Amino acid sequence: MNKKEVVSQLISAVAYIAAGLVVTLHPGASAKLICTGIGVCALAYGAFCLLFYFIRRGEDDVSRFTMPMGIAFAALGAFCLIAPKAVLSVIPLLLGIVLLIDGAGKLGRALELRRIGFARWSMLACVAAVIIIFGVTLVAQPYAAAEGVLRTFGALLAADGAIELYFTFRIYRLGKDR
Repeated sequence: MNKKEVVSQLISAVAYIAAGLVVTLHPGASAKLICTGIGVCALAYGAFCLLFYFIRRGEDDVSRFTMPMGIAFAALGAFCLIAPKAVLSVIPLLLGIVLLIDGAGKLGRALELRRIGFARWSMLACVAAVIIIFGVTLVAQPYAAAEGVLRTFGALLAADGAIELYFTFRIYRLGKDR
């Protein structure tokens, strides 16, 4: 590994650690920043699509699809900028519904296993109960759950950066000792 690669990996690792710590310590502000970034990008893409539509209107068949797409992306971008909490609360809500459905299915399978005499049906029932509890938590408190998910993501990002930093030093040292 040459010095340029080492420096690049070190910068990347430090950036991961810094970003991870910021997201972990300030999940609400980070979520709003992410939502604002998504909103700006979607709004810009929507504006570009609309501009493309009006410039090339009638020239080809492709341009007629750009207007609805431009309107949709512009609306999504505006919504992300106007109501970031609502956008952020929808994701955990949807995940919570998926977990509730999955947990109910697992609970049904556990009860079926009990009915046919399977000895370890209770393990599946416990897993189903945990999944259902997480699902209810995500549905009942979507914004708080989003912050928890962001904190976990930030911690994992920082840990990934720390591991990368450690291994970069180890690999560099091994190469230097040879």
